[in-house]
Amino acid sequence: MAELGLDAVEEILVRLDVEDLIRCKSVCKSWLSFISSTRFVKAHLKHNYNNDRDNHELGHRRISSYAIKNEDDWLYCNGFFIVGSCNGLVCISPEDVELVVTNPSTRELKKLPPPPYRPHMDKILQIRGVVCWGFGYDSSADDYKVVAGFRKSFSKFRTRFHVLTLKSNIWKVVGEVKYRNIEGKSGVLCGGALHWFMIGENNKKVIVSLDLSTDELKEIPQPNADLLYECKGDHRLGVIDESLCIYSSYFPLSSKKWVMKNKWELYDDPYETKYDVVHYLILEHSQQATGYLYGHDGGTHVPSIGDHIRASVLVRSLVSPHPYPHVNNNNIHYAKV
Repeated sequence: MAELGLDAVEEILVRLDVEDLIRCKSVCKSWLSFISSTRFVKAHLKHNYNNDRDNHELGHRRISSYAIKNEDDWLYCNGFFIVGSCNGLVCISPEDVELVVTNPSTRELKKLPPPPYRPHMDKILQIRGVVCWGFGYDSSADDYKVVAGFRKSFSKFRTRFHVLTLKSNIWKVVGEVKYRNIEGKSGVLCGGALHWFMIGENNKKVIVSLDLSTDELKEIPQPNADLLYECKGDHRLGVIDESLCIYSSYFPLSSKKWVMKNKWELYDDPYETKYDVVHYLILEHSQQATGYLYGHDGGTHVPSIGDHIRASVLVRSLVSPHPYPHVNNNNIHYAKV
């Protein structure tokens, strides 16, 4: 192995599973440094990402917040939410006032400061205050962002958006819209932006997007209302073939879906949507951080409802939830592998 060049070593290691790479870190200091480097972490992520997208199934490698598996049985937790997932990181809210970013593959996690609730709101109203949220990657800053949207008033159709970056660990207000969320609390991540279906005072239904690089909020035009009936039932947002789509919650596995390319196009391809795998998270008790560790168990489940189809994508990676993994920080926690 010593006779191989760096590129050859990378070509070999980049194909290994995360568990094997963690073991390889113990081989020697040079391997530890190489596998932990930003270059290799990104190369390994790209390799896994491309492999996962060899198929175009709607819902491929999704994770479910409806069933969380512990060591003994299945837990159905009403207060447990998956905010979003990107590049192997998963943002989780064990409660509505608590946020954690974890890598289930490496079992590394980071507890985030709570979103800035209005001071005069009591705890019960705080829990009700988050109407939408999301998690994604800002490619321009090479950083990850957590988004939380709050109703300014429960009697008004206004949502104010707060954003936290993992590098700054600070919340800031980026804007507001004259709408409230009506479907899917977690934003759908597509094309570097998060998307939600919202509604205004005049019952106008719109798609609102937040660009994660610019923090710009804007409305996304929908298909012609006279043609939207092709996707019968209550409409929801999802991602297919790396494009935003609208599908029916009544018939989530129907072949007909509106897909946004350069413009909205009606897909009628039965091969685009198949029964697919949903992956669960293992829930284990721990004394660290929030009291729980989240790992990926490789378990499978055939989705039967639309919420599984729109669930977050899980890619196995070495990406750390902390932007500076070599810094000794109290917010960084590891589980034994």
